[in-house]
Amino acid sequence: MRSRAVWMVSWLVFCLPGIAMAQNLLQNGGFEEYRACPRQDNLLGEAVPWYNPNGATPDFYHQCFPTVQMELPPRSGQGLARLFLDVSWAEYLATPLKKPLVADDCYFFEMYVATPTPNKYLSGTIGAFLSEKPITSPEKGLLPADAQVIDNVLTTSIPMLRWERISGYVKAKGGEQYLTIGSFKKLPVFLGYFYLFIDDVSLLPIEMDLGKDTTLCGRNSTLLLDATTPGATEYRWHDGSTAPTFRVTKPGHYSVTVTTPCKVLRDTIRVDYALDFDLGRDTTLCAGQTLTLKTPPDVPPTFRWQDGSATPTYVVRQAGLYSLRVEQARCVATDSIQVRFVPPPRLNLGPDQNLCGAEIFTIRPDFAEGKFSWQDPFEAVIRTVGQSGFFQASVSNDCATVRDTVRISYEDCGCVLYTPDIFTPNADGQNDVFQPFGCGDITITSLSIFNRWGELVFQTAEPPFAWNGMYEGKPAPVGVYGWQIRYRLQQGTSVLAEQKRGALSLTR
Repeated sequence: MRSRAVWMVSWLVFCLPGIAMAQNLLQNGGFEEYRACPRQDNLLGEAVPWYNPNGATPDFYHQCFPTVQMELPPRSGQGLARLFLDVSWAEYLATPLKKPLVADDCYFFEMYVATPTPNKYLSGTIGAFLSEKPITSPEKGLLPADAQVIDNVLTTSIPMLRWERISGYVKAKGGEQYLTIGSFKKLPVFLGYFYLFIDDVSLLPIEMDLGKDTTLCGRNSTLLLDATTPGATEYRWHDGSTAPTFRVTKPGHYSVTVTTPCKVLRDTIRVDYALDFDLGRDTTLCAGQTLTLKTPPDVPPTFRWQDGSATPTYVVRQAGLYSLRVEQARCVATDSIQVRFVPPPRLNLGPDQNLCGAEIFTIRPDFAEGKFSWQDPFEAVIRTVGQSGFFQASVSNDCATVRDTVRISYEDCGCVLYTPDIFTPNADGQNDVFQPFGCGDITITSLSIFNRWGELVFQTAEPPFAWNGMYEGKPAPVGVYGWQIRYRLQQGTSVLAEQKRGALSLTR
């Protein structure tokens, strides 16, 4: 019997491109199927057609019977296998292939592994062996085989219990019908034993086929060409694109070159279109306009508009869905166009405004038949302004876009900074704070207050730029104080940095 121990959890990390499993030559590669639900260790044989090729005791676990031995969830599905490796003890997994390998053909092998003790993992030992006949042994040591796939990437610094991939390419000699997984180079030293979980094992032929030449019916038909190839490192289509798939939307020759470390694959397909016509994109017309639809040149004689008419042209005068159906041999193609009619948008921001001092103005746009937006990031429709500038807005719909601008100006009467000479912070609700203010083109940036000896008693660089008469948490003495205000003044397109000093009286 094997010794059991509580080990720290670890993951094996080895990243290669993702592989589709549709052509897997292995049955039950994900350990999902079972003959009888495994309710103890050493039951690999229940995961048909997997079997144990030597005298050791590999495990098969499934969530049909939860157990603490399954130290991590399966990578996919509900089942997984586990190997135990120790001095003179080598466990393996083996299974027959669905069909023999073809001589000189390339195949891509892949499996996912994880271990609870990465510090004991033996790099360059775990892999896969493909053989014409099954390899078996009554002993419990290493099997005498030269594996075609050996992991040389994973090290003892890998994380714990995280599924990652071990993979490689195999060029078949021909006739290989069995796969064996395990350690093929060496076994752990004394006290170096470790477990290895295994899931999602696959063996895929390296092949690619775009299919036969084909004809599509109607311009709206498309065809998705799929060149996905196991282990591909590069895809290169005729137009230089590099995705595994290509969407055909027009007639022509389409080709792809797929590069793998094993070989380079190439394929070409011709796609033709029958009844290749188009009425155009859905459109929106302004009220009063018309649209003339035409049958395409060289159209077969069998065609009908949506109302049953068969005229070469059709004049659209009202909103609706218009379609043309054309028949040729066994090909029937239909195209349609949705036509909408909308009135043109309207917008009026009102007359320009000349303001003075601290006056503000609220712009209330008058608009209809579209979506309103300001030229700047302002979001609300109604906006109140207090500075000079040009304020532009637009209204858009599918018919058109109209714009309007209103000019706000403070330049005719000058722009000044206003400060009170006296304030009474006595909490009577009247004149309790010293707060300067300016016209819309002035932006205050800081306020500083000094006592009669020049000591700073208050300072702020944040709105609302007001002093409540307190100093160090207590009411400031009655008397005369000095103030300094820094501000920015907008003049036309320029902005000036200014400052102003003055005195104020504090009384109570």
